[in-house]
Amino acid sequence: MNTTQKGNDFENRVFFLINDLLEKDEFTVPGKRSRIHQKKGYYSENRKNEIITDISIETFLPGATEYSILNIIECKFLNKNVAIDDIEEFDSKLNQIGRHNSKGFIVSNKGFAKTTINFAKSLKIGLLKIKSNNEFEWINYRKKYETIDFENDETEPFLAKVGNKICNNIADFLLAIKAIDFYNQKDKFLTVKFLTADYIKSIADRILKYDVTNYGVLDTKKLIQFINEKYLIEIQFERLYPIMGKVEFDPLKIVIDTTLDEHRQRFTLCHEIGHLVLHKKIFENKIKKKEDSEYTLSLNNTITDLITRRIEIQANIFASYLLLPSEHFQLEVFKFFIKNNISKNYIHLDKQPINQLLATQLISEMSNKFNASQEAVRLRLIDTNLLKDTTRFSYRSLLEHSKI
Repeated sequence: MNTTQKGNDFENRVFFLINDLLEKDEFTVPGKRSRIHQKKGYYSENRKNEIITDISIETFLPGATEYSILNIIECKFLNKNVAIDDIEEFDSKLNQIGRHNSKGFIVSNKGFAKTTINFAKSLKIGLLKIKSNNEFEWINYRKKYETIDFENDETEPFLAKVGNKICNNIADFLLAIKAIDFYNQKDKFLTVKFLTADYIKSIADRILKYDVTNYGVLDTKKLIQFINEKYLIEIQFERLYPIMGKVEFDPLKIVIDTTLDEHRQRFTLCHEIGHLVLHKKIFENKIKKKEDSEYTLSLNNTITDLITRRIEIQANIFASYLLLPSEHFQLEVFKFFIKNNISKNYIHLDKQPINQLLATQLISEMSNKFNASQEAVRLRLIDTNLLKDTTRFSYRSLLEHSKI
């Protein structure tokens, strides 16, 4: 294989890896608001022509037809470390494309000399190296990672920087570029502590010790009666579409949309109870009601505010543990493993038809057994390492990886 072919193969490899990160919303910009391109050109006034980029990611504000943030990724497949000259050349391209809204990364198969790292750092260019297991090693983060302490619970995810202002969400970005004059964010003043998945599970397990199940399967009628008696709350079912569920605090009430299918209705009920159990003290006397739609229950990428994401992930984890009680769930999964002669105590979901078939059968059987959606079952299997599907995210990984 010649050098050009090796370089093209490396670029394709980087493209697919970054595209996968975007699909899992693990890159530096919201995946579903971004479009990734390969060999796309961007106009340079200096050249009076386009500069062709290796990989580019265009990120759009809601409803916008033109991108607001442009990430340019240059791939370097070399038999030596990337040199300072390569950084200078790349920085020149970024300036010609438009420094005000473009961010640059260089990905290398080899590595970077210390002087190169320091030089890239001064220019705010991100440096990455691909390891043998196809994971990225961040050699040098862009400035946003140096100025924001991600270990702090209250730190919000980075979106953009306008002048000296760090913008953590779309609304702040719109304010910074003076597209709007003000906005009203109801949840902005709330402080929601980070809760581990194990802690949330312990809360759900306490409820499950009461008479709220039938042979290990959650009985929603019993659950509603228990929650009503414990919290003196009214739980109603009525048409709310497009709202799926809500919890009100004055007077205390939970309402679930009657148009939902049974699986989604059960999950939404448990999700709203999660808000009640985990967040009542935070919400009461601060907001009148908390509404949930398809966006919050599915953690759509439009939900970028830290507080919103945190409370929704916590409520989703709580709902998962109520719907799929741990001991009964794992017992039924192990029965499936024994029946199908699975000795590893997990299924590795890959491209092999037999593994795909086993995973599909397992998810379907558990969905029917516990009257829960297949997606809820799949996530629980991943979280408990009973299904090893590295292409999909889990709620636990969201909590542990980013301290959401």
